[in-house]
This record gives sequence, C-alpha cells and structure tokens, in this order.
Amino acid sequence: MTAAEPRAIEEYLAGLEPAKREPVERYYARAADLIEAVQVGRSYAMPCYLYRGKGLISVMATQQGLSVIPFSGSVTQQLRAAHADAALDLSEGSGSIRITLASPLPDALFDELIRLRAAEIDAKARR
Repeated sequence: MTAAEPRAIEEYLAGLEPAKREPVERYYARAADLIEAVQVGRSYAMPCYLYRGKGLISVMATQQGLSVIPFSGSVTQQLRAAHADAALDLSEGSGSIRITLASPLPDALFDELIRLRAAEIDAKARR
C-alpha cells in the first residue's frame, strides 16, 4: 500500500493545470524543507512524501481546490483543537484538510501539520 516511487510527485505535478500545480508544488517543497529525510512514494495510491516508510503528506488537486492529506485523522484533530479559530475544513472520514486556491492553508499551519505527523511517525517507530 505504501511504496517508494521516486517520480510519483513529479509525474503527478506534470498532469496538473498551472493554477493548481503551483500551490501543490509549493506545499511539497515546504514539506521537504521541514523534514529532510523524506522519500517520494505513494500511499493509498496517492503521490506523497514518505517518512520512515509511512505516508507523511500528500497534496492533491480537487475540483473545488486542494486536499492536504497527512494520513492521520488524529493529527488533523490535534490541529483543529489547537486552532479552533482557523475554521479548518476537515474531512472526518479521511483526515484530509480541504482548502481552496483563494484560501490556502497558512504556511505556519501547514508546517505544524508536517511536524505533528512526523512526530507521530517517530513515536510509533520507538514502540
């Protein structure tokens, strides 16, 4: 279900319209800057960054905008609890955060999401 695939993100980006490609590309670049040990791959058939062999983050274009997927419902709930005033559009079932191009996820929230997910993966690896 999760596997390294070095060109997964690059191939996904190539198929996006420019208006959606730029923010998706920017989010992926931020994630790689924050967590240096990421690897490009797929999780649940989505292009993503992997960390310690687990899905760290996927950013996907949708008809309405973008979905930011940290592969963890508990991480999205932590973000919601810490930022109740941010009015995050969270998908309860999948743990994804839906955003629009006009109202992107602020960099500080995205960075916090990445750090929370990496910490969750680290904690599970220590068990």
